[in-house]
Amino acid sequence: MISFEHRVLSEYKLKTSKIDTLSNSIMAHRDPKGQEAKEASDFLDVLINETDSFYDKHSDILSNNGKRPHPRSHLSESKQWNENVEKFYEKNPYRRRKN
Repeated sequence: MISFEHRVLSEYKLKTSKIDTLSNSIMAHRDPKGQEAKEASDFLDVLINETDSFYDKHSDILSNNGKRPHPRSHLSESKQWNENVEKFYEKNPYRRRKN
């Protein structure tokens, strides 16, 4: 049986990958000033807002598992989230992301 925590982490991973895929598609579009790219950009804003609300709702689970808000997020950083992420990486140094 899959735990609720695992479901939240998997859902967040899917949401962030959708944002990355769409933003890369917009950047590589042949006509970045066209109507299609503008509508995709509007949809990207919708995805970002949805992901922000998801992170805000499940921030305890996500931050305790080393997940920060997406770099395109409109959320302001919380001191508690950063502390939780740093505690996670202190306990699990091999899981630190390579940036």
